[in-house]
Amino acid sequence: MRLAIGLIGLGNAGRPMAERILGAGYELTVFDIDGAAIADAVKRGARPATSAAEAVRDITITLLPSSVEVRQAVLGASGAIEALQPGQTLIDLSGTDPDCARELQVRLTEKQANFVGGTIHASGAPAVVIPKGQFAIVIGGDKSKIAPAAQFLNDVAQTIIGLPEPWMPKAFKIAIILYATTNNIITAEICSWLTAQGADPKLFLQLLQSTGSQASADRMEEFMKRNNNDGGALSNSYKDFRQALNVAAKLEIPMPLASMANQIQEMGRATGLQRFNSPAAMGKLYELITGMDLSGAVIPAQKKFPSSREPSIIWLGD
Repeated sequence: MRLAIGLIGLGNAGRPMAERILGAGYELTVFDIDGAAIADAVKRGARPATSAAEAVRDITITLLPSSVEVRQAVLGASGAIEALQPGQTLIDLSGTDPDCARELQVRLTEKQANFVGGTIHASGAPAVVIPKGQFAIVIGGDKSKIAPAAQFLNDVAQTIIGLPEPWMPKAFKIAIILYATTNNIITAEICSWLTAQGADPKLFLQLLQSTGSQASADRMEEFMKRNNNDGGALSNSYKDFRQALNVAAKLEIPMPLASMANQIQEMGRATGLQRFNSPAAMGKLYELITGMDLSGAVIPAQKKFPSSREPSIIWLGD
């Protein structure tokens, strides 16, 4: 008999995730504070729940914006923790931080339930790639306890990557955002510097490609293909930077570059660029602060979707 699935959160990622789970043939119960979102999922074949607790099933997924909403949905009044039974599993795929994952692990262990921390990784818009299963999920936890959850998720996503601890997917996803955003900032700065001297940034890209500097060329090319809707909005990467810096403050370690990058993002937000993706926001911001026209550092972008391949589960660090 197939596992029954619960899903808490029917937003930008939760709505297509519900569609994907139903398409994979699973019985699905959903909850969201938006009644219209529940009604839409019910039309697709889901069962409605009137609270997070009522949505709990063999495996329950939380897919919410941040740690605030997750703590409320899991630990608050009529939260999922009230209904979780020993042996059942909660998978958090929300935009939470490592500390939230650690807290949930402790609380669910007290209930003898399994906790899986996770993150979604997609190269296109969630509404497009998730229903097709063309995305990856990174999960963390004791392999012996979360293997059944990994098998279920592999019916939903193309690739499942397992890490040893539930908080690790959260930390690694934030690290990816830090890395990508910082690259976008320095690339915008370099393009402004070259443009101010009369050099064509496209010519610089050709130089990188011709000299074999492929890693640098890839970063430059990604920035130049910024006039599309791919990637997360600046408002989302700001949240990840804030989480990273909060963790750093608790650990009492300096992160001067991340702090400066965060302030540059704040400048972008203050000038109304919060809905642009990170490369586009940084390009527009540097046009404002340098007075340079960076239209010469833009090349056409063709939207690419991951090629179909056999589903796989990869365990790292076990």
